[in-house]
Amino acid sequence: MLSAIFRCLANGAIIVGVFLLFIAALLCSGLHPVVWAGEVKVGDPVTIVTPGIEARLCPQPACGPDQHITRIPEGTVLTVEGTDIFAIGTFEVKWFAVVYENQRGWISIYDTDRAKK
Repeated sequence: MLSAIFRCLANGAIIVGVFLLFIAALLCSGLHPVVWAGEVKVGDPVTIVTPGIEARLCPQPACGPDQHITRIPEGTVLTVEGTDIFAIGTFEVKWFAVVYENQRGWISIYDTDRAKK
């Protein structure tokens, strides 16, 4: 029984080692992720990709469902004027400050072409 426990521990250590080696190889490979919110700067364009007119221009990041200023149609290109991160526990959502039809507000990264796919 004791040898079975040691065998199980050894197998677990091998799995962890292989996983860490994989992560190290990935990080050192020179591969870079596609541009996403972390690389978005003030002045960069973002395009609304949410179908129809479901994207919301909010008065502040993470506004409630009926607190939006207006809706923005799919395909609209906006210029980022600022960024903010709204966190709920460990879940973080990037928001972009924009102006749409002379109205200043915030849009979620998930309504734009900058969200990770």
